[in-house]
Amino acid sequence: MPHANIELVQRVYGAYMQGDRDAVRAAFDPGIRWHNSGYDPTAGTLDGPDAVLAYLMGENHMEDYRLEVIDMLASDDRVAVVAKTSGRIGDQALVNQFVQLLRLRDGRVVEVWNYNWDQRGLAEAFAAVAAIA
Repeated sequence: MPHANIELVQRVYGAYMQGDRDAVRAAFDPGIRWHNSGYDPTAGTLDGPDAVLAYLMGENHMEDYRLEVIDMLASDDRVAVVAKTSGRIGDQALVNQFVQLLRLRDGRVVEVWNYNWDQRGLAEAFAAVAAIA
């Protein structure tokens, strides 16, 4: 039987992929903090559901976006996700493998850390698109 925290994260991922903004928001603690590693424009810390949703579900998202969850590992208050995303930013194709660590409390996501594998590739893709714009 899957761990309850894995089931929670699977529901959030499913809602995200379906574009269900309300369900994703409902899974976030009001004080959520979201940290992205790297050097591209998305790197840094976002505070609060509005900022996180703007990042996750904003207009500047990749085209032809795909998300493949490779594995999930859980403890009493954390879930680690190993995943791969792919898509396009303009004409720039991008594949990103990452580990995401989610901290949970009372059935909600409190904090997220994204550790991107190809930080240079992300920065270069965003820079190439910015140069065209």
